[in-house]
Amino acid sequence: MSRKLVTGSRCALCGAKDVSEPRRDARYCRNCWEKRIAVEEVVAREFELKRYIRAESGEKYLLYHSTIKRPCGQLVILDDGYNLFLTLVLYPSFIWDDPAYHLDHDPETRSFAEIVVDKVATDVVEPWGGGQWHLEVFRSTNPEPDIWNCEM
Repeated sequence: MSRKLVTGSRCALCGAKDVSEPRRDARYCRNCWEKRIAVEEVVAREFELKRYIRAESGEKYLLYHSTIKRPCGQLVILDDGYNLFLTLVLYPSFIWDDPAYHLDHDPETRSFAEIVVDKVATDVVEPWGGGQWHLEVFRSTNPEPDIWNCEM
């Protein structure tokens, strides 16, 4: 094995030689990967999806973050009996494109918007039974939801 390949397969965070995670594109050792996942879970817990409307084949959730009182997004779910269709609207009252966390030497960080998609998958899609689901993400341009949907 060439020296270049050996140095290229070190953990991105700690520099260990035994990288194994994520399985499809190994860049981290097992301990650093678990640390990274734990940090993402802590960040995800800062978001809360509260059901606002419930119907037989659909629901509407309001998305809150622990740092602001007003909703920072909404999620609408429609179930046609075969697939789930989700529409996530992110309000501009939150900084969605900023990195959600910082780990020293981490080559890739995830934004708050990416963390919210994971939160939707685990907290909403899985309880509906998983299966096929389709997600559309939109960003509202109006600063407050009251302006564009006249409710709340």
